[in-house]
Amino acid sequence: METVTVSPKYQVVIPRAIREALGIRPGQKVQVIGRAG
Repeated sequence: METVTVSPKYQVVIPRAIREALGIRPGQKVQVIGRAG
């Protein structure tokens, strides 16, 4: 599990290991599932 920080502009950076494992490229849309905690 990776942890990310939300910037003051509500942006997050997807960790490199996750981007590479999932093949995420700039401009792609991703689905986010929220979880309290």
